[in-house]
Amino acid sequence: MKKIILLALVFLAIQSVAYAQKGYNFDYKMHPNKTYVLQMDIKSTNETSIDGKMTKSESVSKVSRSTTTKAANAAGLFPTVMTFDEAYILNDGKEMTSPISNTVIEGLMAEDNKFQIDTIINPKMDKAVRDALKIVFKDLKPEIEFPKKPLKIGDTFSQDVPMNIPLNGQTIKIIITKNYTLKSVIKNLAEFSVKEDFKLDAPSENITAIGDGTGVVVFDITENQVIKDTVRMTINMKVKTANGVILGYMNSNSKKTTVIK
Repeated sequence: MKKIILLALVFLAIQSVAYAQKGYNFDYKMHPNKTYVLQMDIKSTNETSIDGKMTKSESVSKVSRSTTTKAANAAGLFPTVMTFDEAYILNDGKEMTSPISNTVIEGLMAEDNKFQIDTIINPKMDKAVRDALKIVFKDLKPEIEFPKKPLKIGDTFSQDVPMNIPLNGQTIKIIITKNYTLKSVIKNLAEFSVKEDFKLDAPSENITAIGDGTGVVVFDITENQVIKDTVRMTINMKVKTANGVILGYMNSNSKKTTVIK
């Protein structure tokens, strides 16, 4: 009996080592005959203090988008319809509707996320916004740049992302370093922890910015899509001017989910 138990333990140990050494590829792709329903919610709080007087503002933004692909044609491209529901930004209780609300975009999608836009349907949208959309959505590559090599449990990678923060008429340019660590893969759902670090785009004697962020990313390996991306971050800023010191604070919570049908 002891030998059987020992053999079982050895087998489990070998399986665990083999699992830990297994690498996973994270290739972001669109597929034909699918519907991708994206929901994005961002909530932020901003505080500015000048000579001890503080002002505070809050904003909430919501975007819902559905992308439906059909069967691929002879060239490997598949007809695609992208539909935006009501998209809005709520600033201190005042709602502003996004120009992209209730817009339908039609075209041909390639597996490598290139989108050849044929038609944009929205009678209220002007030419400038239409031209901007054609540029923004011509390549639906993901925000996260996954490594081309396979990743194992415990592997990490990083990505720098620029960010501009308005503060009392000035623009504070920040570089966010996003550090991703692969924590687990269960039923082809890979979970990454996210740690964010902040620094100024260029060193300055008059400006300081300190902050960090944490989050979770889930990648569906079977569907080749990020299906969850949540981040919470805080930034404290200090600007020295000829008239005194300006203090700024920002807290932001973002959540993006994609349901694939």
